[in-house]
Amino acid sequence: MDFTLRRATPRDFLAVAALDRIVWTGGRDGFIPDGEHVWRVWCEYARVLVVEAASIPPGPWSPIAGVALTFPTMEGELFLHKVFVHPACVGRGIGTALLQAMLAKAGAPVLLTVDPVNDRALALYRKLGFTARAEVKGYYRTDEDRLVMVWLPLAMSDQ
Repeated sequence: MDFTLRRATPRDFLAVAALDRIVWTGGRDGFIPDGEHVWRVWCEYARVLVVEAASIPPGPWSPIAGVALTFPTMEGELFLHKVFVHPACVGRGIGTALLQAMLAKAGAPVLLTVDPVNDRALALYRKLGFTARAEVKGYYRTDEDRLVMVWLPLAMSDQ
């Protein structure tokens, strides 16, 4: 592996927000990536893992090549809000490494939502043990359906 995985610190929020902006462009009309203000809070108070890579193209995100974010829900589960990798680094195992590290420390069920036509993401989530909990039509807007998926820690999946 030519990358290093670590927990984010509050000093990382500007780089993470910059990477978020370039990764989430070209999406649905009106989509706005999460802003610097919320990344500042998440880098301090949520579980944010980052991957640093020497071979990432230079920019305000450097050296951060990937990010994963979870936070607790009111039901005692964790919500995986985002996993993203710099476009130049896709296919190098960064997203998988981020998810595996996040799940290894979860200690609780992990929820996520995904576009039901995002085959690449669905394949990765299923490979890591996520299963469908529900499909919600119009989750965000009338034309934005989501599949709600859940991962159970090994001790809970045996019950």
